[in-house]
Amino acid sequence: MFSLAVLMILGSLSQVSWSCSCGPRHPQTVYCESPVVFRAKFMAQKDCAEREQWNEFQVKATKIFKAPKDMDDIQVIYSPKLESLCGYQHRSNNKSEEFMVAGTMVDGKVYINSCSFVVPWTDLTLGQKRGFLQVYAKHCHCKVKQCFSMPCKVDSGLECLWTDPLMRKRSLYSSHQAATWACVLKSDDLCIWSSLKSRTYASNSTKTK
Repeated sequence: MFSLAVLMILGSLSQVSWSCSCGPRHPQTVYCESPVVFRAKFMAQKDCAEREQWNEFQVKATKIFKAPKDMDDIQVIYSPKLESLCGYQHRSNNKSEEFMVAGTMVDGKVYINSCSFVVPWTDLTLGQKRGFLQVYAKHCHCKVKQCFSMPCKVDSGLECLWTDPLMRKRSLYSSHQAATWACVLKSDDLCIWSSLKSRTYASNSTKTK
């Protein structure tokens, strides 16, 4: 059962490979493809009592953006200890720092790995914050298609072509389309890029629960 759970965790995130090299994903794709998305403070880390070679992160969820209907709180996140198993290593000792976390779920428990989207909330652009708070969830019918080399084209009107990967930047999350654009539904059969920073960002929407 343990080995099966590991395979499910590592295989359920599309950006993970067996070498733990992480392919880029637009933040909208992160939101739409992840079973659980939330903002949290990392309070403590300890060995998992139930499973050897696993870490257990004690967290305080400050806002849950996406989760199963029966999940109204998140207090624990699991990850492999070993980097060879794509284990997540939390680098911050600041317990008051909030992180945007997108994870997967197995048997009702939340898991992350080294390729998971775990980003300090303050590092997100205003457009990305607005995307997670107000926009991405409404437009998951739209798909962000990655373009790694030209020529690139979309396969349907419900796709937006993401050309940031062509820039070969170290952090694609700070690139133009990832930082300021969302792929939104314009009509029943057409999705287009829309600027997130061109709209007024409601500062009071960033308040925690």
